[in-house]
Amino acid sequence: MPAIDLTQGPQTLSRFDVLGQLADGEKHFIKHVGLLDTDTTQSIEAGGNVSAVHMKPPLEQEGDFKVDVAGNVPLNSDEIKIISTWIEKIIDELPKNKRKQYIIRPPWKDECDVNTGVRRYRRYSCVGFVLDSHQQVQIELLKVEESALPDTSKKTLMSVYFDSDSNSESDLRRHQDLLLKWGLEGNGPWKVVLPGFVLNALNRPTDQIRRMPYKAKEGDEKF
Repeated sequence: MPAIDLTQGPQTLSRFDVLGQLADGEKHFIKHVGLLDTDTTQSIEAGGNVSAVHMKPPLEQEGDFKVDVAGNVPLNSDEIKIISTWIEKIIDELPKNKRKQYIIRPPWKDECDVNTGVRRYRRYSCVGFVLDSHQQVQIELLKVEESALPDTSKKTLMSVYFDSDSNSESDLRRHQDLLLKWGLEGNGPWKVVLPGFVLNALNRPTDQIRRMPYKAKEGDEKF
C-alpha cells in the first residue's frame, strides 16, 4: 500500500509495516517512526496503540506505539525472517545506556572497539533504525547522504526531538552537550533525516520503492 493517513479510515497492517506518529497539536508533522511488531495482520485506526519495535530511545521491542499514519513495502516471508533475525542481533549488541544507543546525525553510526576496530554496536535515530531494517533485505528507502538532504531548521528540530518550539533557544542551550553527542554541532540549520521523509518515501508504487531510493525535499517532514 502507499503510505496513508489513518484518519481516512482503518487500515490492515502486517508485521514490519512502518508506523508514523504525529507531533502533538500538529495535523501533518511526523515526529516518530517504528515498525509494527506482531505476527498477525491487524485493522488499525488512527490514534490506536499497537505493538512496535522502535528506537525511542532505548530500542524497544513490543513497545506501545500510538500510530497515526502508516506505509509499507510488501515483504515476503523470507524478508520478514531476515529482518526479525537482524532485530534480535541489534538488540543483543546495544548497550544498556539508552543515550549511547541514540544518534540524530547521521541516522546511524557504528561504535567500534578502539583497539581492534571491530564494531561493538550501531547507534540509531528512529528513522535510521527503520531505514537500516529495510536495507537488510536490499530495500534502500531513502537517500541519506547529506548532499541529498534539505536543511532542517532549529524550530523544526525542536518540534521533532523535544516536543517544543516555543523556547527553542533556551532548550538548545540546556541540551547542548546531549545534542553534540547526537551529532548536532552549532545552531543549525542541519542536514537531518526526519521521520516524515520515510512516509513520503513509502508513498510511491512498490516497484519504484524497490528500484530507487527517494530524495527528500523541503516540506517532507510533513505527510
